[in-house]
Amino acid sequence: MNEKNVQRLNGADHGSLLPVVAIDNRPIRQLVRARDVAKKLGVSVSWVIQHASGKRRPHLPAVKMGPGRSPLRFDPTDVEKFIDDCRRIAGQRAGFAGR
Repeated sequence: MNEKNVQRLNGADHGSLLPVVAIDNRPIRQLVRARDVAKKLGVSVSWVIQHASGKRRPHLPAVKMGPGRSPLRFDPTDVEKFIDDCRRIAGQRAGFAGR
């Protein structure tokens, strides 16, 4: 092992070297509820859930918090991307209809 990539056990040299473990320092993302997404989009909670479940398009990414009918949570970054995608799709449709 390379001396730079190891750490001495308890700071002392006991003949045992441990590998350095990388620590993920990214902040924890705050997830939001379906009702918060519905309020932001101006739609019903059922509309949000249908798009998150894949029953309707476009798909709205969600995190399922467990098995069965467990709650869905949404990453605000994914919601913003969803809005941008909907704008792009609407722009494409408007351009197509104008031909």
